Amino acid sequence: MLNNAPFGLSPLVVGITLGVAALPFLLLFIFALTQKEERLPPPAGCKKIGLRGPSNLSDQYSKKYSQGDKSGSDNTWTVKALFIYPLKSCRGIELDECDVIKTGMQYDRQFTLAQYSTGLPSLEGKVESDWNVITQRSFPRLAQVETEMWVPDPKSATYSQENEWVQSGGCLAIRFPFSPDVEMNIEGLKAYGRILAARLSGQSEPMLEFRIPFDPPKDRIKRMKYKSEPVKIWKDTPKALDMSCEVPRELLYTLRYTLGVTNPLALFRIDTERHREVFKCAPKKNDIGFQTVIGMADSYPLHVLNLASVHDVSSRLPKGYKSLNALRYRANIFITGPPAFDEDDWKEARIGTGKYHVSCRTTRCKLPNVDPETGIADRNEPGTTMRKYRVIDKGSTSPCLGMQVTPLADGRVSVGDHITVLERGEHLFLK
Repeated sequence: MLNNAPFGLSPLVVGITLGVAALPFLLLFIFALTQKEERLPPPAGCKKIGLRGPSNLSDQYSKKYSQGDKSGSDNTWTVKALFIYPLKSCRGIELDECDVIKTGMQYDRQFTLAQYSTGLPSLEGKVESDWNVITQRSFPRLAQVETEMWVPDPKSATYSQENEWVQSGGCLAIRFPFSPDVEMNIEGLKAYGRILAARLSGQSEPMLEFRIPFDPPKDRIKRMKYKSEPVKIWKDTPKALDMSCEVPRELLYTLRYTLGVTNPLALFRIDTERHREVFKCAPKKNDIGFQTVIGMADSYPLHVLNLASVHDVSSRLPKGYKSLNALRYRANIFITGPPAFDEDDWKEARIGTGKYHVSCRTTRCKLPNVDPETGIADRNEPGTTMRKYRVIDKGSTSPCLGMQVTPLADGRVSVGDHITVLERGEHLFLK
């Protein structure tokens, strides 16, 4: 009730006046609700994989994970969380359990985005252009690109062996943020409505979405006229399948714009008949019966990270920095129990029922400087802090955190699996 109306106006008149003034904002609010994003229907014959409920890392900042248990003999060393990253350098998918195959965790790092860039002229004046993988190191907005993995589900009411997604082993849904321009016209009003609707639903920006087949069969590859192109990943140049024809041209252009890529952009999948062989510190074929292979990962099939080690780095950050989100380090298997950096000299370990070769330490670039929640890169941290005390590999000038791991056989890993170290020893950096 308005008891002190201004200028002698009655409370009723003031209430009506304020209501009329607020009417445009109320109408805009209602209009924004009509612009709320409508998700694509579930792909026929498939189910979405992923964790149901809160993340297993929801309590990762708890001090109970800082110290660790030195004994390692009372089943306190366990798998805390599992993640796959189907599209390299983009947001991951959390799981409770996952099959482990020769390339690592199933579905992990099978796709990548790449830009077509031209190098400097050689001494002979020759100029070369190549497809080069892009990552959060140079394009931190990739951290905001979300992925969903849909796999064939015989129990689905829409399941059929003739279904296009079923024939392709499922599909990968890719969603990315994009704020359209707001102009003084009806389309501009709709754009503003989409932005407001996104913020009302807890998102910073509206999202756009497309889907691609996960493992397209040969007849689809031929029908869609996929190209096989060399793609540079560090010093490796595997032949990969250009799947850009599966993405609406306008969406691919918009994705390029929102990431800040100025060169032509394409979406690639590792050719499953041309997996990349790994040598360096990986076990030898003569010893385990097969050569280690990967998809679009940087170097090795799996990455294991100890939460206590992340806590140690966090404790050394300059004043004013918040605790590090372990997702900055993009591990597949997050573990708890071992003291900080106990994993530095692991050579072989059992996780659940599977045996794993711990091939080398994970050398770190600037990618962990990117906040996975915001997609914003810090100029210094945690890289500067890590360089002060984690440059521990002889022959390398990069700090280390986490371990690169090779599965010794196909198997399965689950949250809660116990970890046992079977062998320890020295690790050497090999380029």
